[in-house]
Amino acid sequence: MDTEGLKLFLTVLEQGSLTRAAAVLDTSASLLSRKIAQLERECAGSLFHRTGRGVVPSELGRRLVPSAQRILAEAEGMRAEAQSMAGIPSGEVRLGLLPTVAMVIASQLYHEVKFRFPQVSLALYEGYTGQLEEWLDQGKIDVAVMFHYGKGIPQNQDLLAPVDACLIAGHGDPLTSSAHLPFDSLDGLPLVLPSAPSALRVALETLANRRRIRLNPVIEANSIQVQLQLVASGGCYTIIPFHAVVPQLQNGQLQASVITQPSIERWLTLQLTTQRPSTLATREVARGLRGILEDLAEQGAWGTTGRETS
Repeated sequence: MDTEGLKLFLTVLEQGSLTRAAAVLDTSASLLSRKIAQLERECAGSLFHRTGRGVVPSELGRRLVPSAQRILAEAEGMRAEAQSMAGIPSGEVRLGLLPTVAMVIASQLYHEVKFRFPQVSLALYEGYTGQLEEWLDQGKIDVAVMFHYGKGIPQNQDLLAPVDACLIAGHGDPLTSSAHLPFDSLDGLPLVLPSAPSALRVALETLANRRRIRLNPVIEANSIQVQLQLVASGGCYTIIPFHAVVPQLQNGQLQASVITQPSIERWLTLQLTTQRPSTLATREVARGLRGILEDLAEQGAWGTTGRETS
């Protein structure tokens, strides 16, 4: 039983149809059917039941799935390891990005990796800091770019650039008409914030308690686009990085003021999973990612305000 047959089996299972699987695999349905029949002979049983709408796995097929996935993953790992020994980055790199960062760098990273490492494929996952940390701990992703709050430098993270937190409002809002505003100006403002647990939410609440002001989240939204739509409609504010709203600022739809006195200590960081050894492909993608983020930092993309702690 070869890995090609197992890959065909899993593709048919995922697509639920020989015709759709054949289109995905760029082959004919008749040829795919013959290969599946050969695999069934090797397994000494039917892997699928044919229905009017396609195919569904048999009991044998369902029991085969975990082993097939494990064998394919091991084969891919061996291939990537062998090519790494030869100095050729290859294989899939699973990358976790903050939504606001993905908006800025995803296209550039894709084209750079495609040009420099044609045998490397990227799988992008979007999530907030807490989600990305969990996925790293589970080994679901290989490398992540996320936020770190506070002054302490984690041993397993690379700090890349400070990121300004801005109060975002609709066009014409008087409070955000200046470039900066003190943190205490948030007292009682109607805010659109991500739901707990959120690293930003925790940082804001901790600082608000210390400053003895009242945060007033009137609605929770975990989507950056939803937050911006609500703010643009008027009557509420949100707090997100400057780089996430550049287009809306340029077209005059929104306004932004950097929060200072004190500013919110927040850094972009890069971290690799510790659940398995990093491949050459992972290390090269991480190196390229670090370079892109640092270049943007020099251009002021993440903000240039000094970090105040009073």
